[in-house]
Amino acid sequence: MSYTTFAAHTPHDPSDSRIVVDAIRLVVEDFHDRGTNAVSGKGGQTFSFFPTSITDNIPPLSSELADAICLLSRLHIAHANDATLGVGEEDRGAMITADILRQYRLPRTLARWTPSGAPGEVRVALSNEYLAEGSTDLYLNGVRPNDRIILIDDLISTGGTLVSLIQAITTTGADILEIFTIGEKTENKGRDFIAQQTGLKVKTLLATDMHDDGRGLRSRVKHVNLGRLDKTCFAEVSQHFPLGFCRMGSGFNTLADELS
Repeated sequence: MSYTTFAAHTPHDPSDSRIVVDAIRLVVEDFHDRGTNAVSGKGGQTFSFFPTSITDNIPPLSSELADAICLLSRLHIAHANDATLGVGEEDRGAMITADILRQYRLPRTLARWTPSGAPGEVRVALSNEYLAEGSTDLYLNGVRPNDRIILIDDLISTGGTLVSLIQAITTTGADILEIFTIGEKTENKGRDFIAQQTGLKVKTLLATDMHDDGRGLRSRVKHVNLGRLDKTCFAEVSQHFPLGFCRMGSGFNTLADELS
């Protein structure tokens, strides 16, 4: 579905409540009430997986939806002017990661699942909910010791992929300025795992979980984090959604975390 207000304004303005409301609706529509599939993951364990246009291109990612994500990401990403490089990884969300970073006119590189053999390539083990530990590696090229990094991923679940990306970047000597993901599967507590393993915090746009409403296990968007949205605009936007669905900040646990 294309929302007329969102499509009609170019460039998209994150201080215009109409634009923000339509962007939220587009993104939530993609993540919410998706049916799940049983997938065999790490160690042969079966888990429930829900595909989205943003994370899996099912259905194919539309330009309107990509624009909505780029708009909302700007409410979270605060250090683009200080960054020298954007980093993501080549799996499912690579297209939207590239779209988010392109709006900042930053050089971009993707960690890959296969080696290039190029000088300076960094190799780290990758372990997440899909993969058995030790079965796959990530290979990162193009990061220099003095780089200041914005790290983007489409989804945080167990946190394993982001931990591997962080390890690869820190191995080069580069500095990670901030980390942003579009969705967070809250039931897997990946945000806590990343903090424990690396000491770093992750900004997220959507908080999701799974629930069974009688039709089987389905995805649910619990709330949306609207980052640094102006308070007046936030009040206008919030009126269009259930009470508590829109939240200021980037999903950190405390106000002190948000401000640090």
